[in-house]
Amino acid sequence: MPMSLKYYTHFLAHQDGAIEFSEYRGVVELLEQSGRVQEDREIARVLARSFDLDESDIQVLQWHQLH
Repeated sequence: MPMSLKYYTHFLAHQDGAIEFSEYRGVVELLEQSGRVQEDREIARVLARSFDLDESDIQVLQWHQLH
């Protein structure tokens, strides 16, 4: 059975050609995550893949795992 972890996230995303950043906050569920996310860059990598952006386009402001 795949493991899923839920995280509260608050981050900014910047798409190519956009003048402003888009701000998001809420719960994201990571499916088939092998372990807990330990660093900002790890959660940014996952978020970037979900939004079809580069990791450098995501600025994580806050995150924590929900229990």
